[in-house]
Amino acid sequence: MKVSLKNGKFISVSKEFPMNIFEIRDILDRLKIPDDKPIVQFSISEYDNMELPYTLCRRDFSADIYQLNLFAERLENLNNSEMTAFRSLLIANPESSFEDMLMMTYWLDSVMIYPCESCCKLGETVIKNKMMPELKKCSDEILALLDCEKVGRLMQKREIGVFVDGHYCVTSGYEKPDISIDIGRPENCFFRLLIAPIKANNVPDYGSAQWVTLPFDEEDMDMNFDRMTCVKRESSLPELLQNQMQQEKIHELNDFAKLLSELSHNDFVKLKAVMELENVHKILDTLDCIGRLDEYEFDRLVSNESEFGRTYLAQNLPTNFNNSMLENIDLCDFGREILCRKQGKITSYGAISGRGQELYSALTVQPEQQLEEELEEDFELEMGGLSL
Repeated sequence: MKVSLKNGKFISVSKEFPMNIFEIRDILDRLKIPDDKPIVQFSISEYDNMELPYTLCRRDFSADIYQLNLFAERLENLNNSEMTAFRSLLIANPESSFEDMLMMTYWLDSVMIYPCESCCKLGETVIKNKMMPELKKCSDEILALLDCEKVGRLMQKREIGVFVDGHYCVTSGYEKPDISIDIGRPENCFFRLLIAPIKANNVPDYGSAQWVTLPFDEEDMDMNFDRMTCVKRESSLPELLQNQMQQEKIHELNDFAKLLSELSHNDFVKLKAVMELENVHKILDTLDCIGRLDEYEFDRLVSNESEFGRTYLAQNLPTNFNNSMLENIDLCDFGREILCRKQGKITSYGAISGRGQELYSALTVQPEQQLEEELEEDFELEMGGLSL
């Protein structure tokens, strides 16, 4: 399910759900939303979710991102008849809240569905089987004179029926589940590896594979990794290439995960920004970045070049300057030029300076550059005097 998420005016991300835990947390970091209060604003893409009603994709929602992920997981696992029933409920209840829609993915077998393309066909079935109380005492001659279309519309109105893909769905029979959905928070880890034993013919035993989260306490880990192989891996660092993780021994990767666990969350996000800036894709280079994090300046609150330019001017203009004058000015080119001078960039996580640079320090003319400019100015004056 393709979803567009946003946080404020400038930050928006379009992603495919469901996601794994690391992808969710990375999205929260990009949207600058804390993991302990992961409420996101989102809309469902109308072009990538054609099976859902058009009106649903034109609405804006707000929900816990973990509930959104559960919703996508449940939609993905619905069979054809369940999806038909779900769509009929959405059509019959177009103003449903997101919580209501999540509940609608349960107990869909209470919606009666049968093949039927129109009110006329529905009316024929209703008349033939005398499915309305008024028809039970009518003779066959009277029944033959009835308007099938009108009978079908009356039946549809009474049952709150919906036609979906050649099927008629009786939505009035739906029973809202009396359940409470508790979305727990996953454990704090940095890598997940699906480990499988190796058979005698050196083929992984996928049926016996199990997930291992890193870091783990090696003393408590009752598993011999010598005769096992990793068949799938998930990483909290998007820039870390999967093949690099595969090359690392699990104990070395566990030590790396322990090092990451010692970082504050802000430093962890800063690390991801530095890796994006420096185009880092290997664990060894990542370790080098961790050791040099203090040499970079990071501002998570800045999302684009114009916003950076505005913040830069606000910190360098006189203190009595009216900063409200900058609010509606497009400073994209200015901000981009300042960042370029500082070897920095706007990353997916915020503004990051180049190594050894300060984001908001004033750019001044260097002595050598100033001397060159003065010499050029004197030369131009002398030449000007000769020409006069």
